[in-house]
Amino acid sequence: MLTVNEVVRLLKERQLFEEVICDNQRHYTLPESVRATEITDVTYDSRQVKSQALFFCKGLNFNFKYLQDAVAAGATVTITERSQVDDILKTQLPVIAIIVTDVQKAMATVARAFYGNPDQALTMIGFTGTKGKTTSVYFTRHILQAVFGKQVAQLSSIDECLDGEHFIEAHLTTPESLDLFRMLKAAVDHGMKYLVMEVSSQAYKKSRVYGLEFDYGVFLNISPDHISPVEHPDFDDYLYCKSQIVANSKTVIISREIKDYTFLAEKAQAYQTKVISIGQDATADYQYQGHSHGQFTVKTSSGTSDYQIKIPGDFNYANATAAIAVAQQLTDDQEQIKAGLLATTVPGRMECLSNHHGYVAYVDYAHNYLSLSESFKFMKHEYPKGRLIVVIGAAGGKAESRRHDIGMTLSEYADVAILTSEDNFKEDPYQIVDDIKANITNPELQVIVEVDRVKAIEQAFAMVKPGDVIFMAGKGREVFMHDVDGDKPYIGDYQLSQKLMVEYDK
Repeated sequence: MLTVNEVVRLLKERQLFEEVICDNQRHYTLPESVRATEITDVTYDSRQVKSQALFFCKGLNFNFKYLQDAVAAGATVTITERSQVDDILKTQLPVIAIIVTDVQKAMATVARAFYGNPDQALTMIGFTGTKGKTTSVYFTRHILQAVFGKQVAQLSSIDECLDGEHFIEAHLTTPESLDLFRMLKAAVDHGMKYLVMEVSSQAYKKSRVYGLEFDYGVFLNISPDHISPVEHPDFDDYLYCKSQIVANSKTVIISREIKDYTFLAEKAQAYQTKVISIGQDATADYQYQGHSHGQFTVKTSSGTSDYQIKIPGDFNYANATAAIAVAQQLTDDQEQIKAGLLATTVPGRMECLSNHHGYVAYVDYAHNYLSLSESFKFMKHEYPKGRLIVVIGAAGGKAESRRHDIGMTLSEYADVAILTSEDNFKEDPYQIVDDIKANITNPELQVIVEVDRVKAIEQAFAMVKPGDVIFMAGKGREVFMHDVDGDKPYIGDYQLSQKLMVEYDK
Protein backbone atom coordinates (compact mmCIF):
# COMPACT_ATOMS: atom_id res chain seq x y z
CA MET A 1 0.00 0.00 0.00
CA LEU A 2 1.13 3.56 -0.79
CA THR A 3 -0.18 7.04 -0.14
CA VAL A 4 -0.52 9.74 -2.77
CA ASN A 5 2.19 11.70 -0.98
CA GLU A 6 4.61 8.75 -1.24
CA VAL A 7 3.82 8.34 -4.94
CA VAL A 8 4.51 12.00 -5.69
CA ARG A 9 7.76 11.85 -3.70
CA LEU A 10 8.94 8.83 -5.71
CA LEU A 11 8.10 10.53 -9.00
CA LYS A 12 9.91 13.71 -7.99
CA GLU A 13 13.00 11.70 -7.06
CA ARG A 14 13.02 10.29 -10.60
CA GLN A 15 12.29 13.74 -12.08
CA LEU A 16 9.08 12.43 -13.63
CA PHE A 17 6.57 14.64 -11.81
CA GLU A 18 5.00 17.67 -13.54
CA GLU A 19 1.85 18.62 -11.63
CA VAL A 20 -1.27 17.29 -9.92
CA ILE A 21 -4.93 18.08 -10.55
CA CYS A 22 -7.29 17.94 -7.56
CA ASP A 23 -10.89 19.22 -7.51
CA ASN A 24 -10.37 20.55 -11.04
CA GLN A 25 -7.41 22.74 -9.93
CA ARG A 26 -3.78 22.47 -10.94
CA HIS A 27 -1.15 22.20 -8.19
CA TYR A 28 2.58 21.70 -8.04
CA THR A 29 2.58 21.24 -4.27
CA LEU A 30 0.34 18.37 -3.27
CA PRO A 31 -2.66 19.68 -1.25
CA GLU A 32 -2.67 18.60 2.39
CA SER A 33 -6.19 17.19 2.00
CA VAL A 34 -5.10 14.40 -0.37
CA ARG A 35 -1.60 13.56 0.86
CA ALA A 36 -2.71 10.68 3.07
CA THR A 37 -5.06 9.20 0.45
CA GLU A 38 -4.32 5.48 0.39
CA ILE A 39 -3.74 3.42 -2.75
CA THR A 40 -4.62 -0.23 -2.26
CA ASP A 41 -4.27 -1.44 -5.85
CA VAL A 42 -2.49 -0.49 -9.09
CA THR A 43 -3.54 -1.32 -12.64
CA TYR A 44 -3.44 -0.14 -16.26
CA ASP A 45 -6.54 -2.17 -17.24
CA SER A 46 -9.85 -0.37 -16.60
CA ARG A 47 -11.60 -3.76 -16.45
CA GLN A 48 -9.57 -4.74 -13.40
CA VAL A 49 -10.01 -1.60 -11.30
CA LYS A 50 -10.81 -2.03 -7.61
CA SER A 51 -11.80 0.51 -4.99
CA GLN A 52 -9.00 2.96 -4.08
CA ALA A 53 -6.99 1.92 -7.11
CA LEU A 54 -4.32 3.93 -8.91
CA PHE A 55 -4.94 3.73 -12.66
CA PHE A 56 -2.19 4.30 -15.25
CA CYS A 57 -3.19 5.85 -18.58
CA LYS A 58 -0.75 3.77 -20.63
CA GLY A 59 -0.34 3.74 -24.40
CA LEU A 60 0.43 6.10 -27.28
CA ASN A 61 -3.20 6.29 -28.36
CA PHE A 62 -4.80 6.07 -24.94
CA ASN A 63 -8.59 6.47 -25.05
CA PHE A 64 -9.91 8.87 -22.38
CA LYS A 65 -12.99 6.68 -22.01
CA TYR A 66 -10.86 4.06 -20.24
CA LEU A 67 -9.98 6.60 -17.56
CA GLN A 68 -13.64 7.48 -17.14
CA ASP A 69 -14.45 3.76 -16.83
CA ALA A 70 -11.68 3.33 -14.27
CA VAL A 71 -12.98 6.20 -12.12
CA ALA A 72 -16.50 4.84 -12.33
CA ALA A 73 -15.18 1.47 -11.11
CA GLY A 74 -13.52 3.01 -8.06
CA ALA A 75 -10.14 4.42 -9.09
CA THR A 76 -9.33 7.45 -6.93
CA VAL A 77 -5.92 8.30 -8.42
CA THR A 78 -4.55 8.29 -11.94
CA ILE A 79 -1.12 8.83 -13.43
CA THR A 80 -1.10 10.18 -16.94
CA GLU A 81 0.76 12.42 -19.34
CA ARG A 82 -0.18 15.92 -20.44
CA SER A 83 -2.28 14.66 -23.36
CA GLN A 84 -5.16 13.85 -20.98
CA VAL A 85 -5.18 17.11 -18.99
CA ASP A 86 -7.70 19.01 -21.12
CA ASP A 87 -10.22 16.18 -20.97
CA ILE A 88 -9.77 15.78 -17.21
CA LEU A 89 -10.43 19.49 -16.64
CA LYS A 90 -13.23 19.68 -19.20
CA THR A 91 -15.17 16.76 -17.71
CA GLN A 92 -14.30 17.72 -14.11
CA LEU A 93 -13.40 14.08 -13.55
CA PRO A 94 -13.48 13.29 -9.79
CA VAL A 95 -9.97 11.85 -9.55
CA ILE A 96 -6.57 12.89 -8.23
CA ALA A 97 -4.63 13.17 -11.48
CA ILE A 98 -0.84 13.08 -11.27
CA ILE A 99 0.73 14.37 -14.48
CA VAL A 100 4.13 12.95 -15.42
CA THR A 101 6.69 13.29 -18.20
CA ASP A 102 6.69 9.56 -18.97
CA VAL A 103 3.88 7.28 -17.82
CA GLN A 104 5.82 4.07 -18.60
CA LYS A 105 8.71 5.09 -16.34
CA ALA A 106 6.25 6.33 -13.72
CA MET A 107 4.45 2.98 -13.78
CA ALA A 108 7.68 1.07 -13.26
CA THR A 109 8.71 3.41 -10.42
CA VAL A 110 5.39 3.18 -8.58
CA ALA A 111 4.86 -0.55 -9.20
CA ARG A 112 8.28 -1.40 -7.78
CA ALA A 113 7.52 0.52 -4.58
CA PHE A 114 3.93 -0.74 -4.35
CA TYR A 115 5.11 -4.35 -4.40
CA GLY A 116 7.84 -3.67 -1.84
CA ASN A 117 10.96 -3.61 -4.08
CA PRO A 118 10.85 -7.41 -4.53
CA ASP A 119 13.87 -7.46 -6.84
CA GLN A 120 16.07 -6.63 -3.85
CA ALA A 121 15.17 -9.97 -2.27
CA LEU A 122 16.18 -11.93 -5.40
CA THR A 123 19.39 -12.61 -7.27
CA MET A 124 18.30 -11.16 -10.61
CA ILE A 125 19.73 -12.66 -13.81
CA GLY A 126 18.77 -11.16 -17.19
CA PHE A 127 19.55 -12.34 -20.74
CA THR A 128 19.35 -10.18 -23.85
CA GLY A 129 20.31 -10.91 -27.46
CA THR A 130 18.74 -11.34 -30.87
CA LYS A 131 18.65 -15.10 -30.47
CA GLY A 132 19.24 -17.59 -27.68
CA LYS A 133 17.58 -15.77 -24.79
CA THR A 134 15.01 -18.46 -24.06
CA THR A 135 17.42 -21.39 -24.34
CA SER A 136 19.99 -19.61 -22.15
CA VAL A 137 17.34 -18.90 -19.52
CA TYR A 138 16.38 -22.60 -19.49
CA PHE A 139 20.01 -23.70 -19.23
CA THR A 140 20.58 -21.33 -16.32
CA ARG A 141 17.41 -22.29 -14.46
CA HIS A 142 18.17 -26.00 -14.78
CA ILE A 143 21.72 -25.51 -13.50
CA LEU A 144 20.64 -23.37 -10.55
CA GLN A 145 17.86 -25.79 -9.67
CA ALA A 146 20.36 -28.65 -9.72
CA VAL A 147 22.49 -26.69 -7.25
CA PHE A 148 19.95 -24.84 -5.10
CA GLY A 149 16.75 -26.84 -5.52
CA LYS A 150 13.31 -25.30 -6.14
CA GLN A 151 14.33 -21.74 -5.31
CA VAL A 152 14.66 -20.57 -8.91
CA ALA A 153 11.95 -18.59 -10.72
CA GLN A 154 11.83 -18.03 -14.47
CA LEU A 155 10.33 -15.51 -16.89
CA SER A 156 10.64 -16.40 -20.57
CA SER A 157 8.82 -15.88 -23.84
CA ILE A 158 7.51 -19.44 -23.57
CA ASP A 159 6.42 -19.71 -19.97
CA GLU A 160 6.71 -18.32 -16.47
CA CYS A 161 7.49 -20.10 -13.21
CA LEU A 162 7.16 -18.18 -9.95
CA ASP A 163 7.28 -21.00 -7.41
CA GLY A 164 10.09 -23.16 -8.77
CA GLU A 165 7.65 -25.85 -9.85
CA HIS A 166 4.55 -24.78 -11.81
CA PHE A 167 4.62 -23.16 -15.26
CA ILE A 168 2.10 -20.94 -17.04
CA GLU A 169 2.11 -19.72 -20.62
CA ALA A 170 3.77 -16.34 -21.23
CA HIS A 171 2.39 -13.55 -23.42
CA LEU A 172 5.33 -11.14 -23.68
CA THR A 173 9.07 -11.78 -23.77
CA THR A 174 9.38 -9.27 -20.92
CA PRO A 175 6.14 -8.38 -19.07
CA GLU A 176 4.91 -4.81 -18.56
CA SER A 177 6.61 -3.27 -15.54
CA LEU A 178 3.53 -3.44 -13.32
CA ASP A 179 3.05 -7.14 -14.12
CA LEU A 180 6.78 -7.76 -13.78
CA PHE A 181 7.04 -6.37 -10.25
CA ARG A 182 3.84 -8.18 -9.27
CA MET A 183 5.43 -11.41 -10.48
CA LEU A 184 8.66 -10.70 -8.63
CA LYS A 185 6.63 -10.14 -5.46
CA ALA A 186 4.87 -13.48 -6.03
CA ALA A 187 8.25 -15.18 -6.51
CA VAL A 188 9.51 -13.74 -3.21
CA ASP A 189 6.30 -14.82 -1.45
CA HIS A 190 6.88 -18.36 -2.78
CA GLY A 191 10.34 -18.41 -1.23
CA MET A 192 12.34 -17.96 -4.43
CA LYS A 193 15.94 -16.77 -4.10
CA TYR A 194 16.89 -16.51 -7.79
CA LEU A 195 15.06 -15.23 -10.85
CA VAL A 196 16.22 -15.81 -14.42
CA MET A 197 14.53 -13.83 -17.18
CA GLU A 198 14.63 -12.70 -20.79
CA VAL A 199 15.11 -8.98 -21.38
CA SER A 200 13.94 -7.83 -24.81
CA SER A 201 14.96 -4.63 -26.57
CA GLN A 202 11.34 -3.51 -26.18
CA ALA A 203 11.70 -3.96 -22.42
CA TYR A 204 14.13 -1.05 -22.44
CA LYS A 205 12.44 0.83 -25.26
CA LYS A 206 9.15 0.83 -23.33
CA SER A 207 10.68 1.11 -19.84
CA ARG A 208 9.34 -2.26 -18.71
CA VAL A 209 12.50 -2.82 -16.65
CA TYR A 210 13.06 0.81 -15.72
CA GLY A 211 14.73 1.05 -12.31
CA LEU A 212 15.62 -2.65 -12.28
CA GLU A 213 19.25 -3.60 -11.67
CA PHE A 214 20.42 -7.09 -12.54
CA ASP A 215 23.00 -8.86 -10.43
CA TYR A 216 24.09 -10.59 -13.64
CA GLY A 217 23.23 -9.35 -17.10
CA VAL A 218 24.11 -11.33 -20.23
CA PHE A 219 24.46 -9.94 -23.77
CA LEU A 220 24.47 -12.99 -26.05
CA ASN A 221 24.59 -11.58 -29.59
CA ILE A 222 22.99 -9.00 -31.86
CA SER A 223 21.93 -8.72 -35.49
CA PRO A 224 19.33 -6.46 -37.17
CA ASP A 225 15.82 -7.37 -35.98
CA HIS A 226 12.63 -5.68 -34.79
CA ILE A 227 13.27 -2.84 -37.24
CA SER A 228 9.89 -1.30 -38.06
CA PRO A 229 7.90 1.91 -37.53
CA VAL A 230 6.32 0.50 -34.34
CA GLU A 231 9.50 -1.01 -32.82
CA HIS A 232 13.01 0.28 -33.61
CA PRO A 233 13.47 2.81 -36.43
CA ASP A 234 16.99 1.52 -37.18
CA PHE A 235 19.74 -0.76 -35.95
CA ASP A 236 21.39 1.97 -33.86
CA ASP A 237 18.23 2.32 -31.79
CA TYR A 238 18.03 -1.47 -31.43
CA LEU A 239 21.65 -1.65 -30.25
CA TYR A 240 21.18 1.26 -27.86
CA CYS A 241 18.17 -0.39 -26.21
CA LYS A 242 19.91 -3.76 -25.97
CA SER A 243 23.00 -2.13 -24.48
CA GLN A 244 21.02 -0.76 -21.55
CA ILE A 245 21.50 -4.10 -19.81
CA VAL A 246 25.19 -3.15 -19.53
CA ALA A 247 24.31 0.05 -17.71
CA ASN A 248 21.83 -1.73 -15.43
CA SER A 249 23.82 -4.76 -14.23
CA LYS A 250 26.37 -5.22 -11.47
CA THR A 251 28.19 -7.82 -13.59
CA VAL A 252 27.70 -8.25 -17.32
CA ILE A 253 28.66 -11.25 -19.46
CA ILE A 254 29.26 -10.27 -23.09
CA SER A 255 30.01 -12.37 -26.16
CA ARG A 256 33.36 -11.55 -27.78
CA GLU A 257 31.73 -12.37 -31.13
CA ILE A 258 29.59 -9.23 -30.99
CA LYS A 259 30.93 -6.72 -33.51
CA ASP A 260 30.41 -3.87 -31.06
CA TYR A 261 32.04 -5.69 -28.13
CA THR A 262 34.52 -2.84 -27.56
CA PHE A 263 31.70 -0.31 -27.34
CA LEU A 264 29.80 -2.49 -24.87
CA ALA A 265 32.91 -3.10 -22.74
CA GLU A 266 33.67 0.62 -22.66
CA LYS A 267 30.10 1.38 -21.66
CA ALA A 268 30.36 -1.18 -18.86
CA GLN A 269 33.57 0.44 -17.63
CA ALA A 270 31.89 3.85 -17.62
CA TYR A 271 29.11 2.45 -15.42
CA GLN A 272 31.60 0.54 -13.25
CA THR A 273 30.06 -2.75 -14.32
CA LYS A 274 32.26 -5.83 -14.10
CA VAL A 275 32.75 -7.53 -17.50
CA ILE A 276 33.14 -11.26 -18.16
CA SER A 277 33.61 -12.31 -21.79
CA ILE A 278 32.57 -15.53 -23.51
CA GLY A 279 33.26 -16.79 -27.01
CA GLN A 280 35.48 -18.89 -29.24
CA ASP A 281 38.04 -16.09 -29.31
CA ALA A 282 41.22 -16.96 -27.41
CA THR A 283 40.91 -13.70 -25.43
CA ALA A 284 37.52 -14.68 -23.94
CA ASP A 285 37.34 -15.37 -20.22
CA TYR A 286 35.16 -18.38 -21.04
CA GLN A 287 36.45 -19.85 -24.30
CA TYR A 288 34.25 -22.63 -25.67
CA GLN A 289 34.87 -25.16 -28.39
CA GLY A 290 32.10 -27.32 -29.85
CA HIS A 291 32.73 -30.93 -30.85
CA SER A 292 29.84 -33.19 -31.86
CA HIS A 293 26.69 -34.77 -30.48
CA GLY A 294 26.22 -31.96 -27.96
CA GLN A 295 29.73 -32.23 -26.49
CA PHE A 296 31.85 -29.11 -25.94
CA THR A 297 34.66 -27.81 -23.78
CA VAL A 298 35.05 -24.54 -21.92
CA LYS A 299 38.48 -23.14 -21.08
CA THR A 300 38.95 -20.58 -18.30
CA SER A 301 41.92 -19.33 -16.31
CA SER A 302 41.36 -22.19 -13.87
CA GLY A 303 41.39 -24.96 -16.48
CA THR A 304 39.34 -26.77 -19.12
CA SER A 305 36.10 -28.68 -18.49
CA ASP A 306 33.96 -30.95 -20.66
CA TYR A 307 30.19 -30.52 -20.93
CA GLN A 308 27.29 -32.03 -22.80
CA ILE A 309 23.85 -30.74 -23.80
CA LYS A 310 20.79 -32.40 -25.35
CA ILE A 311 19.64 -29.43 -27.44
CA PRO A 312 21.15 -29.68 -30.95
CA GLY A 313 22.86 -26.86 -32.82
CA ASP A 314 26.37 -25.43 -32.54
CA PHE A 315 24.91 -22.06 -31.51
CA ASN A 316 23.65 -23.66 -28.31
CA TYR A 317 27.25 -24.13 -27.13
CA ALA A 318 27.40 -20.35 -26.81
CA ASN A 319 24.10 -20.28 -24.91
CA ALA A 320 25.28 -23.04 -22.58
CA THR A 321 28.60 -21.28 -21.99
CA ALA A 322 26.76 -18.11 -21.00
CA ALA A 323 24.75 -20.13 -18.48
CA ILE A 324 27.94 -21.72 -17.14
CA ALA A 325 29.53 -18.29 -16.73
CA VAL A 326 26.55 -17.11 -14.69
CA ALA A 327 26.40 -20.27 -12.59
CA GLN A 328 30.07 -20.18 -11.72
CA GLN A 329 29.62 -16.75 -10.15
CA LEU A 330 27.20 -18.41 -7.72
CA THR A 331 28.54 -21.94 -7.15
CA ASP A 332 31.67 -24.08 -7.40
CA ASP A 333 29.66 -27.29 -7.82
CA GLN A 334 30.89 -28.43 -11.24
CA GLU A 335 29.07 -31.76 -11.13
CA GLN A 336 25.69 -30.11 -10.61
CA ILE A 337 26.43 -27.54 -13.33
CA LYS A 338 27.08 -30.41 -15.74
CA ALA A 339 23.98 -32.28 -14.55
CA GLY A 340 21.79 -29.21 -14.93
CA LEU A 341 23.00 -28.60 -18.49
CA LEU A 342 22.45 -32.20 -19.51
CA ALA A 343 18.92 -32.19 -18.06
CA THR A 344 17.86 -29.09 -20.00
CA THR A 345 15.16 -29.28 -22.64
CA VAL A 346 13.21 -26.33 -24.04
CA PRO A 347 9.63 -26.74 -25.31
CA GLY A 348 9.52 -25.80 -28.98
CA ARG A 349 13.27 -25.15 -29.28
CA MET A 350 15.07 -27.39 -31.77
CA GLU A 351 12.75 -30.27 -30.89
CA CYS A 352 13.37 -33.24 -33.14
CA LEU A 353 10.72 -35.73 -34.21
CA SER A 354 11.23 -38.85 -36.32
CA ASN A 355 9.63 -42.16 -37.23
CA HIS A 356 10.66 -45.61 -38.42
CA HIS A 357 10.39 -44.62 -42.08
CA GLY A 358 13.26 -42.16 -41.67
CA TYR A 359 11.17 -39.00 -41.64
CA VAL A 360 12.81 -36.23 -39.59
CA ALA A 361 11.34 -32.88 -38.55
CA TYR A 362 12.52 -30.06 -36.28
CA VAL A 363 10.30 -27.51 -34.57
CA ASP A 364 11.75 -24.20 -33.44
CA TYR A 365 10.75 -20.61 -32.67
CA ALA A 366 13.46 -19.22 -34.99
CA HIS A 367 12.19 -16.09 -36.74
CA ASN A 368 15.12 -13.76 -37.59
CA TYR A 369 18.23 -13.95 -39.75
CA LEU A 370 20.65 -14.96 -37.01
CA SER A 371 18.52 -17.74 -35.52
CA LEU A 372 17.37 -19.05 -38.91
CA SER A 373 20.82 -19.09 -40.54
CA GLU A 374 22.36 -20.92 -37.56
CA SER A 375 19.53 -23.47 -37.57
CA PHE A 376 19.73 -23.96 -41.33
CA LYS A 377 23.51 -24.45 -41.20
CA PHE A 378 23.02 -27.14 -38.57
CA MET A 379 20.37 -28.88 -40.72
CA LYS A 380 22.56 -28.88 -43.82
CA HIS A 381 25.48 -30.28 -41.82
CA GLU A 382 23.42 -33.02 -40.17
CA TYR A 383 21.44 -34.01 -43.30
CA PRO A 384 23.83 -33.27 -46.21
CA LYS A 385 22.30 -35.71 -48.71
CA GLY A 386 18.65 -34.73 -48.37
CA ARG A 387 16.52 -31.67 -48.95
CA LEU A 388 15.89 -28.96 -46.37
CA ILE A 389 12.13 -28.32 -46.45
CA VAL A 390 11.21 -25.18 -44.53
CA VAL A 391 7.71 -24.18 -43.38
CA ILE A 392 7.84 -20.52 -42.49
CA GLY A 393 5.98 -17.21 -42.31
CA ALA A 394 6.45 -13.83 -40.64
CA ALA A 395 4.52 -11.83 -38.08
CA GLY A 396 2.17 -9.13 -39.36
CA GLY A 397 2.37 -5.48 -38.41
CA LYS A 398 5.90 -5.49 -36.96
CA ALA A 399 9.56 -6.34 -37.59
CA GLU A 400 9.08 -5.93 -41.33
CA SER A 401 12.84 -6.25 -41.89
CA ARG A 402 12.50 -9.95 -41.04
CA ARG A 403 10.79 -10.59 -44.37
CA HIS A 404 13.95 -9.59 -46.20
CA ASP A 405 16.02 -11.72 -43.81
CA ILE A 406 13.76 -14.76 -44.23
CA GLY A 407 13.95 -14.51 -48.02
CA MET A 408 17.72 -14.20 -47.83
CA THR A 409 18.26 -17.18 -45.52
CA LEU A 410 15.89 -19.36 -47.52
CA SER A 411 17.84 -18.47 -50.67
CA GLU A 412 21.11 -19.44 -49.00
CA TYR A 413 20.14 -22.75 -47.43
CA ALA A 414 16.68 -24.16 -48.24
CA ASP A 415 15.72 -26.55 -51.02
CA VAL A 416 11.95 -26.17 -50.55
CA ALA A 417 10.20 -23.21 -48.91
CA ILE A 418 6.54 -23.49 -47.97
CA LEU A 419 5.44 -19.96 -47.15
CA THR A 420 2.54 -19.75 -44.73
CA SER A 421 0.97 -17.76 -41.91
CA GLU A 422 2.70 -17.14 -38.59
CA ASP A 423 0.78 -14.50 -36.63
CA ASN A 424 -0.91 -12.24 -39.17
CA PHE A 425 -2.52 -9.84 -36.68
CA LYS A 426 -4.33 -7.32 -38.93
CA GLU A 427 -2.18 -7.80 -42.01
CA ASP A 428 -3.11 -9.75 -45.15
CA PRO A 429 -1.16 -13.06 -45.01
CA TYR A 430 -0.74 -13.01 -48.79
CA GLN A 431 0.99 -9.62 -48.55
CA ILE A 432 3.38 -10.99 -45.93
CA VAL A 433 4.15 -13.99 -48.14
CA ASP A 434 4.67 -11.73 -51.17
CA ASP A 435 7.14 -9.63 -49.17
CA ILE A 436 9.15 -12.77 -48.32
CA LYS A 437 9.00 -14.02 -51.93
CA ALA A 438 10.26 -10.68 -53.20
CA ASN A 439 13.50 -11.28 -51.30
CA ILE A 440 14.12 -14.84 -52.52
CA THR A 441 16.98 -14.76 -55.01
CA ASN A 442 17.77 -18.45 -55.55
CA PRO A 443 16.08 -19.65 -58.77
CA GLU A 444 16.67 -23.28 -57.76
CA LEU A 445 14.62 -22.90 -54.58
CA GLN A 446 11.16 -24.50 -54.87
CA VAL A 447 8.64 -22.05 -53.41
CA ILE A 448 5.13 -23.11 -52.37
CA VAL A 449 2.49 -20.77 -50.96
CA GLU A 450 -0.07 -22.14 -48.51
CA VAL A 451 -1.32 -19.59 -45.97
CA ASP A 452 -3.23 -22.22 -43.99
CA ARG A 453 -0.45 -23.32 -41.61
CA VAL A 454 -1.94 -26.75 -40.89
CA LYS A 455 -2.17 -27.50 -44.62
CA ALA A 456 1.36 -26.15 -45.14
CA ILE A 457 2.80 -28.57 -42.59
CA GLU A 458 0.72 -31.42 -44.01
CA GLN A 459 2.13 -30.59 -47.44
CA ALA A 460 5.68 -30.74 -46.09
CA PHE A 461 5.05 -34.21 -44.69
CA ALA A 462 3.43 -35.34 -47.92
CA MET A 463 6.56 -34.49 -49.90
CA VAL A 464 9.32 -35.51 -47.46
CA LYS A 465 11.52 -38.55 -48.20
CA PRO A 466 14.03 -40.43 -46.05
CA GLY A 467 17.20 -38.30 -45.85
CA ASP A 468 15.25 -35.03 -46.05
CA VAL A 469 14.59 -32.84 -43.04
CA ILE A 470 11.59 -30.60 -42.35
CA PHE A 471 12.14 -27.41 -40.37
CA MET A 472 9.10 -25.57 -39.01
CA ALA A 473 9.96 -22.05 -37.87
CA GLY A 474 8.26 -19.46 -35.73
CA LYS A 475 5.49 -21.14 -33.73
CA GLY A 476 6.99 -24.05 -31.77
CA ARG A 477 4.37 -25.44 -29.38
CA GLU A 478 2.13 -22.34 -29.37
CA VAL A 479 -1.54 -23.30 -29.45
CA PHE A 480 -2.91 -20.02 -30.81
CA MET A 481 -2.60 -17.84 -33.89
CA HIS A 482 -2.89 -14.05 -33.67
CA ASP A 483 -5.26 -12.96 -36.44
CA VAL A 484 -7.38 -9.96 -37.36
CA ASP A 485 -10.21 -11.20 -35.13
CA GLY A 486 -7.95 -11.93 -32.14
CA ASP A 487 -6.39 -15.17 -30.91
CA LYS A 488 -7.57 -18.30 -32.67
CA PRO A 489 -6.94 -21.88 -31.49
CA TYR A 490 -4.10 -23.67 -33.27
CA ILE A 491 -2.92 -27.24 -32.78
CA GLY A 492 0.78 -26.24 -32.57
CA ASP A 493 3.65 -27.11 -34.92
CA TYR A 494 5.07 -29.71 -32.54
CA GLN A 495 1.72 -31.28 -31.75
CA LEU A 496 0.72 -31.52 -35.42
CA SER A 497 4.12 -32.92 -36.40
CA GLN A 498 3.87 -35.52 -33.66
CA LYS A 499 0.48 -36.62 -35.03
CA LEU A 500 1.73 -36.74 -38.63
CA MET A 501 4.84 -38.72 -37.68
CA VAL A 502 2.55 -41.43 -36.30
CA GLU A 503 0.26 -41.37 -39.34
CA TYR A 504 3.19 -41.70 -41.76
CA ASP A 505 4.62 -44.54 -39.69
CA LYS A 506 1.74 -46.85 -40.54
